Order: sequence, then structure tokens, then C-alpha cells
Amino acid sequence: MQPHRISLIVLTVLGLLNLVRGGIHVFAPDSGAGIIAGFDLSGPGAAAIISLLAGIGAQQIAIGVVDLAVALKYRSFAYALLLFHVAAQALAVFAVVIYKPLPGDPPGEMGAMAILVILAASLLVEVLHRRRG
Repeated sequence: MQPHRISLIVLTVLGLLNLVRGGIHVFAPDSGAGIIAGFDLSGPGAAAIISLLAGIGAQQIAIGVVDLAVALKYRSFAYALLLFHVAAQALAVFAVVIYKPLPGDPPGEMGAMAILVILAASLLVEVLHRRRG
């Protein structure tokens, strides 16, 4: 069964977003921690923060490629990939918003919650689409 068009659009946009934010984390000198998130990088842990964000960015680039591959060619994996993204995003929101909140007010916090809502809605559309088909 072909995935719903909305699922493919969401995966395409998410893939592009993952490539962009992953690229920033990998290639920006401070991994975006200072220039975008506004974190104070003057302390002794700055190098660790920058390095960890670069590692996260590398994963974001890889999953962005997978997102685009599924949206554009390997469409039969769309449902499984949406399930994966919803679970991963829910855990990420729980970790950085509730359990171990980020200092300050980084722009990614609200974005993470918005992405979770969009992914969950897309997954619901896909589940309903599969039941109809």
C-alpha cells in the first residue's frame, strides 16, 4: 500500500530540516551552540558541548538522507519511519523539556514540541489511511 501523500510531504520536509540542522551542528565553528542557541561557551565544558552537538549533527545528516530516500523512492518504509520518528521525538522532548531541561530558552525547544505534534498527526493520518485501504 502506498503511504498517504501527507506522510511523504512530512518526511521530505523533515529530511531537509535534518540535513540543514545537522549541517549547522557539524560545520558551524561552535556547532550552533552559541550563535544560534545562545549558550555560554566560555566555561571549561564548551569543547565537550561543541563536540557532542557535532556528533548529533552527523546523525541528523544521516537520518535526513534516510528520510528523503523513503519519501522519494523507498515509500514502503514510510509507516515504520514515522513510528521511529514519533518515538525518538517523544523521548527527546521528554529528555530536554521535562527531565533535563536545557538552560535558557533555546530555539529548538519549541521546535521539538512542534515537530512532535506534526509527526504524531502524520502518523495518525497514515494509520487511518492504512485502515481505509
